Amino acid sequence: MEIDMKEEVNNFIMVCFTIVISSCYCYVTTKLVRKGIIRFLLFFPVLYLLYNLPLYLKALIFNVPIAFFVIWLTPFKLLQLVFDTGPLSDPSLSFLHFVIISCFPIKIHQKPTSPKKPNGPNHTLTINIPFLKHYAIKGFIFLFLTILGYFKHIVPQMLKSFLICIYCYLALEISLVVFAVIARILLGIDTDHPFDHPYLSTSFQDFWGRRWNRVASSCLKSTIFYPILDRASRILGRKWAAVVALVVTFVVSDVMHEIIFYYMDRVRFGWGLPTLFIFQGICVVIESTIKKKIKAKWRLPQRVIGPLIFVFNVISFMWLILPELLEHRVDDRVLGEYVALAEYIRTWAYWAWNGPTLCK
Repeated sequence: MEIDMKEEVNNFIMVCFTIVISSCYCYVTTKLVRKGIIRFLLFFPVLYLLYNLPLYLKALIFNVPIAFFVIWLTPFKLLQLVFDTGPLSDPSLSFLHFVIISCFPIKIHQKPTSPKKPNGPNHTLTINIPFLKHYAIKGFIFLFLTILGYFKHIVPQMLKSFLICIYCYLALEISLVVFAVIARILLGIDTDHPFDHPYLSTSFQDFWGRRWNRVASSCLKSTIFYPILDRASRILGRKWAAVVALVVTFVVSDVMHEIIFYYMDRVRFGWGLPTLFIFQGICVVIESTIKKKIKAKWRLPQRVIGPLIFVFNVISFMWLILPELLEHRVDDRVLGEYVALAEYIRTWAYWAWNGPTLCK
């Protein structure tokens, strides 16, 4: 698929501008209309618009991030706002705070209510020397894998597939961290780390619930898991309600991923995604059940079990989803788009620097 990068950049700018304008509309609506059905009806055109915006982008390097941020996170935040819940419900939020929190894929750090009983370890994103070193290393690995992609014909197939999975993980984490840092600088607010060392997980529950993509996880917990858990507990009891809520959460996550994948090629992918999420959901339920039954105090060290769980999930992705992505030549398209974008930037920079001289 040939892409006119100049046109694509212009479309991307217009899409971002539309998102900001939509957020402004929601901010004003929130100030004028009380929570409830009327506010939802006024938000509905925005939700419909957001789900159509990725269709205006063909390049995956623009399409996929917009699909993830706008199709998944922003609508969920707005739906929470309909009932005055979620990160946008604070009436003291300024206009700039509202727009950035609604548009950016960030998780605002919730300070513990009591300083004497802190809510676990501090996961606030702090820009310091260890932070910079950590992401400099990950950035170097990401750059190395990107360059290696242009010479992938010399890499064995199994190793290549594994490295693509690692590349996808690094791309997601680095992009989310960049947005978190920008939000912290612009707003001066504490944002959580989007990832919490998923390769050090102590269990599948720990991996999916507290370490992997904590931005999306927080969104799913607040809008799907906890509401279903509270309502189902009245009928099924806490034990089975937790299972139902967990299954529904994985199903919703699968649906959102399928929508994002659809925007890649405007076609429905195969059964890899639902198989992966059903499989992972079963693993979490089985693990939780076994832990409650045996109540074992002994467990493998974190530095052993963490990499095992991480590699297990990477291999699951590699076997169930990656073949479908490669079938649609996603890897080749992304590498080609990097080249086209670099050429566009080089041309734009050349004319920006030499334009006045050329006009003389």
